[in-house]
Amino acid sequence: MAHRRSSRPRAAARAGGTALLMAAAALLPLGASAQPTDLLRPVQGGPLKNPAPSSPAPSSPAPAAPAQPARPTAPTPPAYALSAADAARTPPLAPERPVRVSLSRGQRAFFRIAPEAGEAWAVATRRLSRNTDTVVAALDDAGEVVAEDDDGGEESLASRLEVQPGDGARLLRVGTLENTGGRFEVVLTRIAVQPPGDFATSQADAASRPALAVDQPVRIRLRRNQQAFFALPADRSNLTARTRGLSSGTDTALALLDADGRVLAEDDDGGNGLASLLPIGRVAPGPLTLRASLVSGTGSFELVLEREDPLPAADFPTSLEAARARPPLNPGEVVHVELDRGVEAFFALPEGQPVTIVTRNLGDEVDTSLALLDANGSVLTEDDDGGGGLASRVTTGSTGGRAAFVRASLLNNARGGFDIAVQGAQEAGGAGDVDGASRRPALILGEAVRLSVEAGGQAVVALPFDGRPAMAMTFGLAEGLDTVLELLDASGAVIAENDDAEGLASRLEIPAEPRPAYLRVRLLEDKGGEVNLVLVRPAP
Repeated sequence: MAHRRSSRPRAAARAGGTALLMAAAALLPLGASAQPTDLLRPVQGGPLKNPAPSSPAPSSPAPAAPAQPARPTAPTPPAYALSAADAARTPPLAPERPVRVSLSRGQRAFFRIAPEAGEAWAVATRRLSRNTDTVVAALDDAGEVVAEDDDGGEESLASRLEVQPGDGARLLRVGTLENTGGRFEVVLTRIAVQPPGDFATSQADAASRPALAVDQPVRIRLRRNQQAFFALPADRSNLTARTRGLSSGTDTALALLDADGRVLAEDDDGGNGLASLLPIGRVAPGPLTLRASLVSGTGSFELVLEREDPLPAADFPTSLEAARARPPLNPGEVVHVELDRGVEAFFALPEGQPVTIVTRNLGDEVDTSLALLDANGSVLTEDDDGGGGLASRVTTGSTGGRAAFVRASLLNNARGGFDIAVQGAQEAGGAGDVDGASRRPALILGEAVRLSVEAGGQAVVALPFDGRPAMAMTFGLAEGLDTVLELLDASGAVIAENDDAEGLASRLEIPAEPRPAYLRVRLLEDKGGEVNLVLVRPAP
């Protein structure tokens, strides 16, 4: 009888195998995962049981799909607007967060100011590209400029301006000089709030305050359309008011007011640059008030009263009435004049005799002005720099014989000395035609002569009879004068001519023949002035 094999041992064996597997898993390091081959390896060693099927050999990789072109990213919009209207839709300019600006020709950048900037802030441009010259302006609600700066920044051609409470700045405009365009950074920084200025803002308020002290400068900061008023001391002899230490872009103006507020004298740019200078020592007596203001925008400056050393008493007429009582100036006469600030000199002129009046030997920083007056004191003609450099020149020939007086003054409220010289027709050098030149001495080789040429006129001089060629040249021309040199024969016919050999001066080769011959000097563009003429030997 066949015996049936019991299944218990197999079940026990399976149970034992399971226990072994669990024990082996427990022996693995923490965090390690059991691999199939680890679990199938016998405890006593030996070949693997039921090994996992081997991985198939790697097959050749499938061909890569063609790369898709990257989608173009939208350009990042600039952090500034190109118009005031668009600035409302652009993020505001925040403190210490520079914005890079790139402007084409004709463009300007506009910014709103972030609230965290506060009421007092400064804006500057920096890192300018080559040849970029920036201009920064703060605008109010109406778009009017309340402050502006061109070159006040730390870098060359960079800009910087400050805004304080009450300035009314709501928008920032940044551009370039003449709208040429360029690249640069704009950066905003917080600054300290300045205390309000300690000065009167009306003439009535100034009258209740102490007078402005001499040699004690006062620092003033004015907003657009704001004015400062100061009472003046009773002793105003040789006093001058001036502004100095102007902040970048500041343009001051000074005015002297009487008790009723009428302007007695005023000055804009009589000082250095945009500063003002106003003499107050010679104004009418009585209570006077000094008014300081800005031509535009916002800015700061110093105001100071200075007492200057007096000049010697004038020994020349300083009024038209005084000049009437003095003899007229005569041709060949030279008078030295020392003018104090605001003082003018008057001289009578000879009747019926054409003369030319010039200023010479000017002192340091002296810029003269001459005016011809009729018998009633009305100005007939005047000149600033027609005498060369800062010197002046007027001629009575252009007034039709109506000139009776000459008035000499200095520009920019300056003080200083100079000479006034009177030249007759012959002293001015040169004749009016060939016939007149033939009766005068000929030019001397190597000796320069000073010729006075009227507008539309000419000066003719005779050439020497030495049988040798020469070279004639004009030089030392006043600004804007343009000479023409002409070689004439005895009949006045033009043989040769030259206009511009060096700049606006002329140079003309003179042959040995014909003789007699003459040189004629003319000025172009209907201008008059004095010209230096010299005759030299040409280089071999």
